[in-house]
Amino acid sequence: MSSHETRRTELLNAVLLATRKMTGQGILFSQAVADRLGLAVTDAEALEQLTTLGRATAGQIAELTGLTTGAATRMIDRLEQSGFVRRAADPADRRRVIVEPILERVRDVEEQYAALRAATQSAIESYSEADLDLIRGYLEQALEAGRTVAAELAQARTSAGHDSSSVAALGAATSGRLVFVSGAPYVMLRGDRNLGSLYRAQFRGAIPKVRVRDGTVTVRYGRLSWFEWRAQIAGQLLEASAHWRDDRADIALNADLPWAIELRGGVSRLTADLAELELASLEATGGISKVDLNLPSPRALVPIRIGGGANDLALHRPAGTAIRLSVRGGVNKVTVDGQRIHGRGDVTFEGDGPIRMAGEVAFETKGFGSSSQRYEIELTGGANRLSIDTK
Repeated sequence: MSSHETRRTELLNAVLLATRKMTGQGILFSQAVADRLGLAVTDAEALEQLTTLGRATAGQIAELTGLTTGAATRMIDRLEQSGFVRRAADPADRRRVIVEPILERVRDVEEQYAALRAATQSAIESYSEADLDLIRGYLEQALEAGRTVAAELAQARTSAGHDSSSVAALGAATSGRLVFVSGAPYVMLRGDRNLGSLYRAQFRGAIPKVRVRDGTVTVRYGRLSWFEWRAQIAGQLLEASAHWRDDRADIALNADLPWAIELRGGVSRLTADLAELELASLEATGGISKVDLNLPSPRALVPIRIGGGANDLALHRPAGTAIRLSVRGGVNKVTVDGQRIHGRGDVTFEGDGPIRMAGEVAFETKGFGSSSQRYEIELTGGANRLSIDTK
């Protein structure tokens, strides 16, 4: 290979690497904005697009975010419930609904993305018109190539059907940590006191990469290429049934160890029977559609944090277990031990502190303050239905 060809190859690789890094930084920035507002990444991205456009239909929002129309409608429901947007009739066609941002609520989103745009503009301000035209051409072609390959990958994912198992020896581990680092489809978890290994997993459909080190089990579903992150991470994780309808992770955890569980990047559905497990903490970020969680008796103060919004949550605790619950971002329906909580103002719960229904729900059960074995449950980004009972 000549020196000219070598130099060209080096430049091509450098451009591709820089592009991937830039896209990765974009993901981190959007996640930071979403975390600041207690939203899913998809919702923050949509708000930024909507703030720029001023108003849009559900179909337009779906096209911009890579969501299906149904998923976009549900996202708009969440944003409307949280007070970020409102629906209005289109003056030109009363049969069509337009989504508008509520300016005082999205000002923070606008300022964060405006700062990013200003910094980016400053970085390229010195380029000539010819240079800028060249850069624009590259980005447009790269985006088109990305759309094409992403569509092919989505089609391959839909038609694929695989099964795989994974297991690791217990070794010298004295505690366990399970981490999904890039989103997850349908996850089923359970504790098993008869499990001789650290964990045992069965994966159906898409096969993730699993890494085990010092008691930490890291699960990563297929690394997304730099051009498809928006359609998959920022668009599809909360509507995983569209592309992951056949994908499932069934994981048994050794119940002789305490476990910390983290699910990052969005989850379609979580079903967990942890009654035999010693749970140290549970955290799910990036949005979650449906949760059915059977909790064990806590041995200390155990935090449970769900961020990015949720649709349907059912939490079951052992009888007599003290809990504190806080919900930020709005909630449609709350049921605690069969008691429907609704309306605004203060509502008494079993003689304890008030439940506040003006944008935030917060309460603690009797004996929470004096108990050393309790659950502290925090939900940010709002919810549609939340049920807590004993089981």
